[in-house]
Amino acid sequence: MFQLLGAASASGYIITALFLLVALGRFARNSLDRLTARLPKRSALKHYTTAVVSLVFFCLLVIRMCFIATVIIDSAIQGDHVEVSGDLERQF
Repeated sequence: MFQLLGAASASGYIITALFLLVALGRFARNSLDRLTARLPKRSALKHYTTAVVSLVFFCLLVIRMCFIATVIIDSAIQGDHVEVSGDLERQF
């Protein structure tokens, strides 16, 4: 019981930290968008900065969603008894 509460607490902290990272990523993206707005439209620096920031922000979102999916799947599987053995009739 205590291990389950500890795991739920730890995953809650990690999810909260991931949401904060995404919020910081949005803030950084908005700040860089404002800074690059002053650059000419065809500036390579503007293009690459926007591409890198968008890629990092997308990666943060993907990491957050993968972790949330992992927690949901873990909690769903945790209740079922699954035994893996060489005997096909005893596996499930």
